[in-house]
Amino acid sequence: MRKHIRILALFASFAGATTVAHAQQSVEDFYKSKPINFIIGTGEGGGYDFSSRFAAQYLGKFLPGNPTIVPRNMPGAGSIAAAEYMFSVAPHDGTYLAMFQPTFILEKLNDPRRKFVSQDFTYIGRMDSSTLVGLVSDKSPAQTIEEAKKTEVILSANAAAGTSATIPWALNRMIGTKFKVILGYNSSAAMGLAIDRGEAFGNGSTSWDYLLTKQDWFDEKKIKILYVIALERFSKLPDVPTVIELVSDPRHKNALKLISSTSSVGRAIVAPPNNEPTRTAALRAAYEAMVKDPTFLADADKRKLGVDPLDGKSLQALVADVATQPQDIVDLLKEMTLPPN
Repeated sequence: MRKHIRILALFASFAGATTVAHAQQSVEDFYKSKPINFIIGTGEGGGYDFSSRFAAQYLGKFLPGNPTIVPRNMPGAGSIAAAEYMFSVAPHDGTYLAMFQPTFILEKLNDPRRKFVSQDFTYIGRMDSSTLVGLVSDKSPAQTIEEAKKTEVILSANAAAGTSATIPWALNRMIGTKFKVILGYNSSAAMGLAIDRGEAFGNGSTSWDYLLTKQDWFDEKKIKILYVIALERFSKLPDVPTVIELVSDPRHKNALKLISSTSSVGRAIVAPPNNEPTRTAALRAAYEAMVKDPTFLADADKRKLGVDPLDGKSLQALVADVATQPQDIVDLLKEMTLPPN
């Protein structure tokens, strides 16, 4: 028995020493030998993919140890697959970061069975606010919202959880539009290609950054923007109404405000919950240095990528506010954004 106790004591002493050594390992020493995986919750080629890869290119330069950051696309269900992976599978040691479509927060409100808690992720900082718009092509049988109440308009969308689907479905129920949503396109680029090929007449939601890569659409007047998904009108499109302005019922307005608030969450860099504290602090400091760096900002401008920073602690508070809205508004939003039938 005494021998057994001595062995246990020795093991405990070794484990304790290992834990202390691990805790004392500097952030620089850790990242010198550890790459960071950057999970992208969309397919290749869209606005979130562009912003994620841009962050992955620069962030490591501002971290002690200068780790390599490796982007990995993990599309599925409007970023829900990536969110569940980051919450339940990815290690919490500072070697995993991600960017999701911000509607993952609303999806959790709509379906509490989702295997993550939005406000429990560790928020590092926002690359850009997420200005989203709904549009139709010049081939669409309806060129205005009023015309879309009279004739069917086919729209491309990614997944039932994303705003490219939920906003058209909500408008159909709230104001009587006749949008028909076709699911299955895994990125803004794929949805845009559907418009170019004539598979769809528009898109219920796409990012402004993505549209900036489609200058020919503007030059040749190939699209008409119907609405902005935001709490306020977009400065670049002052004559285009927000989705909130399209409805008159106060409760419908409140439900759409909940969806529109995700534009403020935007393109957020997140780590798993309970991320190692010293590395979280280092990641947040690196993010704040990155978004002030002249080379980074000049490159963003060259690539036509927006930069609208929000620090990690403020972002954490914003997500907590969105994720804890009154249940009656959440229930209404869920009802309005369900798939047809």
